[in-house]
Amino acid sequence: MPARLPFFAIVHQAGGGDEVMKIPVLGWRQKLIVTSLLCLVLPSLITLILTGVYTKDELRSKASAKAEQAMGVADLYVSNLIRDMINAFNGIQYDSEMITYLRVAYNKYSSSEPHDIDFFSYKQIAEKLDHLSFFGGQTYITIMLPNGLLITNYSTYNNDMSSLYGQGWVRQLLESPVNTTFWTGLQPNYIRLDADRNPNLVTIARTFQLYANSPNALIILSKPEEQFRQVFAQYAADPLLMLVDPGGTIISHTDKDQVGLQLRDTMQETDSDVVKWQGQEYISTTRTLSYGVWSLRSLTPSRSVTARISNLFNYVSILQILFFLLFSLVLFYLLRQLTKPIMRLSRTASKVEMGDLNVRSHVSGDDEIGHLGLAFDRMLDQVKAMIRQVETEQNRKRMAELELLQAQINPHFLFNTLNSIRLHALLKEEEEIAATIGSLSTLLRMTINRNNEFVPLHEEVDTVEQYMRLMNFRHQDHVRLTTNLASDTLLECIPRFTLQPLIENAYIHGLQQKNGEISISAWRRAHLLVIRIADDGVGMTASKLLEVRQGSPISGIGIKNVNERLKIIYGEPYGMELESAPGQGLAITLTIPLNGGKESAHVQGHTGG
Repeated sequence: MPARLPFFAIVHQAGGGDEVMKIPVLGWRQKLIVTSLLCLVLPSLITLILTGVYTKDELRSKASAKAEQAMGVADLYVSNLIRDMINAFNGIQYDSEMITYLRVAYNKYSSSEPHDIDFFSYKQIAEKLDHLSFFGGQTYITIMLPNGLLITNYSTYNNDMSSLYGQGWVRQLLESPVNTTFWTGLQPNYIRLDADRNPNLVTIARTFQLYANSPNALIILSKPEEQFRQVFAQYAADPLLMLVDPGGTIISHTDKDQVGLQLRDTMQETDSDVVKWQGQEYISTTRTLSYGVWSLRSLTPSRSVTARISNLFNYVSILQILFFLLFSLVLFYLLRQLTKPIMRLSRTASKVEMGDLNVRSHVSGDDEIGHLGLAFDRMLDQVKAMIRQVETEQNRKRMAELELLQAQINPHFLFNTLNSIRLHALLKEEEEIAATIGSLSTLLRMTINRNNEFVPLHEEVDTVEQYMRLMNFRHQDHVRLTTNLASDTLLECIPRFTLQPLIENAYIHGLQQKNGEISISAWRRAHLLVIRIADDGVGMTASKLLEVRQGSPISGIGIKNVNERLKIIYGEPYGMELESAPGQGLAITLTIPLNGGKESAHVQGHTGG
């Protein structure tokens, strides 16, 4: 039967009735091929359109990209310089030792007259300042304390440092909230010994407090402007790079003559990208630094970008079409090959759906599809095996039911017959025979009654006593059975016929069918019921005891079967332990959880007939 194709139905009215038009729905393979081709053609088509639209802007984009690249590298190094200054601020303000030394110097300077400096603290501070300024190039550090004490990492010889207090930005900053960072920017070098070599400094300042609610102290960090200019000169090839503050002042420039000029006064901006500056046209790009409020600005001369890509669109269009045709053919072939196992699995599943369980996909391989095919075939094998197993079990069940009907007899007939024999024996004063028949009747009733898997402990012990009476009568022995059961264990339920195989083992193998004593004890221990069966028989050697523990059968159901039965019912932690030695008998200890998850004895009721 051919595979059924899915359809998508469209209902529309034509004339006086509804007309149904069925449109075939694409299969999984067709959907995959169409989707793949769309994913291939759409990017190509969009690329062609965007290339055509933006070809006229290629010149500007290329220059801007080059400038962005240069500014990206410059931003990295300039930001490193500024980050070193920020780290120096933090190293002074948040270093507990530094604050302690500053407080000592401050207190000593304030309390002495004339003002004196604590040279130990000053030395410690100087060492820390030297360490902070060691990395990241030359940095001038000035700490202005509220009492007029100045601490620097440079020589103040011949410097009129009091002029710093007269500058407007310093007075403004001292009155600002604590932890205020002031991006001062460009200023003349206030260090006379270095002014000729570095006429300009790039400065950042921050306020802090030595004590809570004390007047502001000030940290001033300055770097020579030349450090920034060297970065621009190294990483700016064609474009002109400059560092500009929010007011438009050029803080640093590849051309040192431009430092300090106002960019807004000399630049004519025509649009967002192209500007005119000093009579030339430039492509302008701006980038805000990672740290602070300053920004980098790149001016790329338009004349430096002379290469136009006039045939780019045509070349790209031809290449895109050729590649699309080539990759479409390759993709179509590969997708058909890759989806063959899926299609085979689909056809197999359709045949299974129609009831054919003998069909197999025969899809194999090391990939996910191969594993899926193998699993699908194994599943079909298992389904067939399970069907055969169910059929076999049904046949066996019918045979067992027939045998059960054939072998069924009325147990009450046997009990009534035995009771009649027992009454006749009593009438003839054969009390021993009557007692033996009574024990046999009780034991037979326990054997035939299988309604309850669990019985109370006292009932199981009563069954064992009847069994012992029959064994003594049979062998003409006198084996005494003693019981010591705690009162709180009598109603605890245990599996039926748990003790009888163990008593049989003790009677036959332990006492070797001779006179002796077998004892049964039971007690509670935490959440456990512990039962101990011991005899005073011949005992076992260590090797024989090991064989028994490893499951060597002894007699009847055997100790092994009883132990396995307990573990199946209660789990591995429970079961029995054996103790023996030659001439000292055998002791078997059973460990059972209280109730064992079963109903209690008083709910089950007595199992007697």
